[in-house]
Amino acid sequence: MVRKSGFKGVLLATFLLTSFLWLLFPDSDGYAADPCLSIGPKTTIWWNGAELKVGEIGRLHVLKDTPLYKLEGARQKISRTLKAGQSYRIYSFKPGKLSVGNGYYVDRDNRIIYETPSKTKLAQLACKKQAIEKSKLSVQIGETKASVEKKLGKEKRVSLSEYGVNWYTYHNQYDQFYIIGYVKNRVEFVFSNYRNYQTHGVYIGSSKQEVREALGKPITSILKGNIYYLVDNSEEQQTFLKNGLYITVFYDVHMKGNVTAVQVITSNLENKKHGYYGYPSASLQQAFEMQLFDLTNAERVKHGLAPLNWDERARRSARNHSLDMATHNFFDHVNLKGQDPFQRMEAQGIRYWTAGENIAMGYPSSIFAHEALMNSLGHRKNILNPDYTHVGIGVQFQAKTKVPYYTENFFQPY
Repeated sequence: MVRKSGFKGVLLATFLLTSFLWLLFPDSDGYAADPCLSIGPKTTIWWNGAELKVGEIGRLHVLKDTPLYKLEGARQKISRTLKAGQSYRIYSFKPGKLSVGNGYYVDRDNRIIYETPSKTKLAQLACKKQAIEKSKLSVQIGETKASVEKKLGKEKRVSLSEYGVNWYTYHNQYDQFYIIGYVKNRVEFVFSNYRNYQTHGVYIGSSKQEVREALGKPITSILKGNIYYLVDNSEEQQTFLKNGLYITVFYDVHMKGNVTAVQVITSNLENKKHGYYGYPSASLQQAFEMQLFDLTNAERVKHGLAPLNWDERARRSARNHSLDMATHNFFDHVNLKGQDPFQRMEAQGIRYWTAGENIAMGYPSSIFAHEALMNSLGHRKNILNPDYTHVGIGVQFQAKTKVPYYTENFFQPY
């Protein structure tokens, strides 16, 4: 059994409150991803030092000055001369001619060299083209439930949200993952990390600069009642207000800082939650646990890994630890009795080859907790550990403050 006893802490500020992460994780050999799973609408396909564009079938290099023709029926009219040393993308061809696009052609002779991409590059380009088409089907605010179901099928789970309405979780074996909230059968909340998702000009994979160009300047606070709650705008997330929508963009600091997920909520629904946290209940506790479970599996599948199985014993261990931390106001993997995560899991009858634990506190939802965990390298390693096969998640709320405590227990049984 591989167990590393070192600890690493990460401190994150959110709104006017403080959120914490702590982890305990085993060594991991990393993970292997399906190359096609990593290709979205914003992915750049490189070929010989230049971007391979959708629709491109090859590239020509001019060896000697050669005329560029505009074809008009059976006639061809010289437009200009392409100079030696220049290169151009090719999008189609006719007998003896190559098209650089928009009806312009060059002669296919010894004045040029024509090369074509490998089958691997063409396959990647086909994935990108498909991703662009699928992004046009992204679920948007205002759609009807019937429209969503036509795109995504029937929901896989219905659970309570911190806003008092239900979240509907959709996915295809955890690919094409969405969490959607309805008010009067119309979409007022969308979260997705699906590689082909896009909204308001923001795509999964967009850079921060592209986000700013699409959404403008991030907001600094949200007014609820007579209290302004500060918004966390950092390298990990930014929140924007556009056309009455609060759009929170999550960035992956371990993947060039590009967009990894997006949450969109109407101001109408946002204002239904009067404080920073939702109202604690047994239903919300169970909802947060299952939402974090689904988010974890969607993340694993996005990175080419198998989803984890749910384990009730691990949930009991995790819940007990979250309750212990919330009740006794501490935040650590080792409880006040000196028990570490492995001892607590073993006490629930879990026998394992390898195991690990993530804990977090202060995040208003499982979405924010999960995205923060993914930006902390050690927690990320636990979530994306290919050796793990099972997980149990336990959430508890601190009685006076409503602060949620999250514990994830991962393991591979034997």
